Amino acid sequence: MGTEDEERLRRMSGDLQDALTRGDVRYLLDALEDAPFELRVAAVEGLAELGGEQARMALLRIARDRWGERPELRIAALRSLGRVTETDRYITLLEEFISEDNRKVVASARAILKSLDPDGFARRLAARGCVDHGAIRAYGDSAEADGVPVLTGYLDQLMASGDVTTTRHWGKVHAAVRSLGNIGGEDSVQMLERLEVWLKEKPQAEREGFHAQRLAKIEHATERALRAAKKG
Repeated sequence: MGTEDEERLRRMSGDLQDALTRGDVRYLLDALEDAPFELRVAAVEGLAELGGEQARMALLRIARDRWGERPELRIAALRSLGRVTETDRYITLLEEFISEDNRKVVASARAILKSLDPDGFARRLAARGCVDHGAIRAYGDSAEADGVPVLTGYLDQLMASGDVTTTRHWGKVHAAVRSLGNIGGEDSVQMLERLEVWLKEKPQAEREGFHAQRLAKIEHATERALRAAKKG
């Protein structure tokens, strides 16, 4: 950044601080449209400080703009929304961002949501049908019963397609098996028993090469999980 640009940035930063001091929401809204990125972040944070429905709606627009805004600005807007939104309403809002979004946004939204609702966190992931590694572990760590149908659907789909041991899925399969063991219950047992039968019926040709080690790990994890699930 050249000297001229640096001077312009300092001047705009000072103007933004002045606007914040006098409570000029309109100036901050305008800054969101054409200011440099650093000042747009500052404007987002300033809107949270000033509050009000106009500020909240502007922050919500930025947070939801998947294609037009950088993840870092969306995350700043998402965090700022927590300062201008009632807690229960904010928790519900965060659910929009915990799946099928930019990875940075998802991670931030989940971290905020978990801090606000630790007991309901895994249940909210299950309601969204999340089957990434983090969600699968969360179901098992919290013994979340609502995670069982999500994990069951995921494993049934992979068994039907024959993708249990593929590079993309086998690690998640292993984690899903362990989570079902931690959760326990009749539905978990039934799923693990189906998987155990499916694994044993795999032809010998598929027990060679790079599939062999993956199959062995999944089989051993299934055996252990089944014992644990039956106790639960």
